[in-house]
Amino acid sequence: LSLCVLSAACATLPTDHTERALYVDARKALNGEHRLGWTVERVEIEQAAAQTEPSACQVSEEKRKSLIAWLRVQIAAEGGPARLKYQRGADKDDLDDLIDLEQTLLLLESVERHVPEDCPFWLAPDPHFQGEHSVERRFLLIAESMGAGSLLIRSGQVRMAGGGSARLLAGYGFSSRLELALGVEGGGDAVLEKNAEGALAPAGAFRFGAPMWLRLHDVDRIYDFELAAISRFEEGAFKPWGLRAAIGGGVTGLRRLGFMPALELWLGYEVFPAQRGESAQHAIRLGTRVGFDYAL
Repeated sequence: LSLCVLSAACATLPTDHTERALYVDARKALNGEHRLGWTVERVEIEQAAAQTEPSACQVSEEKRKSLIAWLRVQIAAEGGPARLKYQRGADKDDLDDLIDLEQTLLLLESVERHVPEDCPFWLAPDPHFQGEHSVERRFLLIAESMGAGSLLIRSGQVRMAGGGSARLLAGYGFSSRLELALGVEGGGDAVLEKNAEGALAPAGAFRFGAPMWLRLHDVDRIYDFELAAISRFEEGAFKPWGLRAAIGGGVTGLRRLGFMPALELWLGYEVFPAQRGESAQHAIRLGTRVGFDYAL
């Protein structure tokens, strides 16, 4: 249900795959400038153009112009231009999508004035162009590091913990929106336990897992839905199986030398059923996830 709701809220994309690839690359270049602080529009467009032209060089003139025409239709459907709507009393926050469309149009029109003259001779139009900064139709190797604070609950007792883990996954982008990945992870926690004197002291615990997640891409925003089989070694006892369900959300950057970075905030729930004489344990985790994917 969450996936359906988020999909409906995502930015509308062109149906043609090469136009869609160029659109995603252009929007990601613009969003990178937005996050650094949008100042003079002309300057920001020029800087985003430097990131977009390599993609535009790989799209035919017919497709580039078709994408520009598609953007004009989308702007008209949104009731643009944004300036007139704002002057008539519209709230700036309600115009964000329309402004994004208008800035993307300005960017692509600027790029069009310099392509193909600016294109290096080794970049030619490719009818199968997938985009420089997209996951569509790509196999991906993903590395992530995770850190989280946790509440561990067992037999009515609540303990606090904090720790981290690393993981390696293999993924595939089925489209510019959907990516599936699975892999392995390992890490540990420092769990606050009461010692013989009754004072809190950290004790070590080790965690292992086999995560699988479905990632929804909305241009440079990402939303993860994860399930993982997990195991845990703590207090001299090994719990061979448990389950984690987690959600996450964050942003991706531009792909450089095949690598695309990502930063997320995530929330997870873990359960270890009663096993091997140990009572059931539950955990609530909140933390960050930093990583990158490499396009194979």
